[in-house]
Amino acid sequence: MNPAWRTGTVLALCRRMLDAREFDALPILADALQDAGCTDPEVLAQCQDGALSRARAERLVNLVYSDETAAAVRWLEQFVRDINYHDYKDENDEVGAPSDTDPHTYEYAIEVGRSGLEEGHMSFGSDAGADFFREGGDNMRTFFRNWSLVTGVPVSDEDQGDISVSCAC
Repeated sequence: MNPAWRTGTVLALCRRMLDAREFDALPILADALQDAGCTDPEVLAQCQDGALSRARAERLVNLVYSDETAAAVRWLEQFVRDINYHDYKDENDEVGAPSDTDPHTYEYAIEVGRSGLEEGHMSFGSDAGADFFREGGDNMRTFFRNWSLVTGVPVSDEDQGDISVSCAC
């Protein structure tokens, strides 16, 4: 994201959408980004796409809003790629590409975090996802720090400690 595109108008629109968790102003954000000099066709097209899922809209606004929220989005996307890397090795140890119907998407990372918070359990479709949390250390804290930045939902250390993790495979 070009920092010059983060004008007062762009930031105010992003903040309003993130605070309300309503993303109906994305087309207005596209106009504000264009006014700021943005010519990125992918960003502008996504802002004008009325069919974006809530998670994808939230992702986009977080990418635009700040370097901190953009880094959190990128961390979650890397987390998902790491899970996919382990799941898509074939018999020759070559990594294949996940399909569009693969459960390990950015949206999946958002939903599994939501499930952990609401139901006290996160279930992954692979050992790689569950093993990340089983390895201990600060993995749960790191996941939820990034997850909280993009969703706006704080998750205390105590709540994180109450979340169990398993593989649904």
